[in-house]
Amino acid sequence: MSKKGDKWFTHTQEYETNGDPYAMKAAPAGEAICPRCKAIFKDKRWFIDEELYEELKDIETVPHIICPACRKILDRYAMGYLYISGNFWETHREEIMRLINNEVERARGLNPLHQIINIYEEDGTTVIETTTDHLAQRLGRALYKACKGDLEFRWSKGNKLVRVYWSRND
Repeated sequence: MSKKGDKWFTHTQEYETNGDPYAMKAAPAGEAICPRCKAIFKDKRWFIDEELYEELKDIETVPHIICPACRKILDRYAMGYLYISGNFWETHREEIMRLINNEVERARGLNPLHQIINIYEEDGTTVIETTTDHLAQRLGRALYKACKGDLEFRWSKGNKLVRVYWSRND
């Protein structure tokens, strides 16, 4: 037990530090660009700026680095899965895919590391793999907000992996 001010602390809190294995260990000095998705690294963060990318792409001193999201896509390392199923999905597939694509574009505007890795069918369910757990959660919440239905989140213990299940039958 230790005393700080007038309060006694009887426990300590441990934090899990399971970070992203694709996160950059050392940041480059100045700017860098990703040749695959045209994201720019500056001031210790990635962002999208088409005009700045066009200026920087021909400068030889600016390093071309594949961003963590593009590396995850190349390695097919998903940190989020969205499972979409149900009769409503079958009859409104085109509208829902437009909603998902719009939400991905909004998310990429905030953080270009939010990307879709793959979309495929598995036993009558459409699976969308994402580069971040936040994007899968965001897509599930957008689906629920627009179309209602059933939404469930399942996180893995010790990892930053989420499985989001959305379904609607009617």
